[in-house]
Amino acid sequence: MNLYRVMLTAALLLAAGLTGCTVFPDREPPRVMDIPIAEVPKPSGPAFGKSVRVDTPQATEPLDSSRILAKATPSEFQVYGQVRWRDTAPVLVRELMIGTLRRDGRFSSVVNETSPTASDLTLASDLYGFHSELFGDQTRVTIAMYSQVMDNRSRETVCQENFDITVPAADDDIEAIVASFKEAGNDLSQQMRDWLGQCLNGNQ
Repeated sequence: MNLYRVMLTAALLLAAGLTGCTVFPDREPPRVMDIPIAEVPKPSGPAFGKSVRVDTPQATEPLDSSRILAKATPSEFQVYGQVRWRDTAPVLVRELMIGTLRRDGRFSSVVNETSPTASDLTLASDLYGFHSELFGDQTRVTIAMYSQVMDNRSRETVCQENFDITVPAADDDIEAIVASFKEAGNDLSQQMRDWLGQCLNGNQ
């Protein structure tokens, strides 16, 4: 068993020991991690003149959770112990997309699915990768998502795209893993922003 699998197994056992049914008041809470929104370069194209609603991406367990996941083998997920995301992975991705599009400034408004405000477009996604994984002897972070833009008036799909972001981690410790998630999230935000620009500019 290589070092990565040993570390993952140890993290999983530690997590199991920390998530029992009894909660002790003096127990230290787990570390809570976030993926901050990166700075957005000033767009070169014109404003879209449209509003967009960003839905929380659909995901199934264990991706639809706040656990930080690793794939020790192609068929098995494990979790890093004593640490979690500040919210579920789909919510983190939604907030990355909303924050990026608001900073981009080309939409007249950017809201999530709970907003009562009407919108011209909906950005809907399926999240099917948000984990670290071993590729040979190297640990990499993967964010994989399918997205489509729908015209809310006609209910037709305007454009669609698959995103598959892979970023190598400098090490196997949780700080390096989270840093790679941050880089992958920034890459996803930039690719999504560029894709939307090409999509909507081509459909004006």
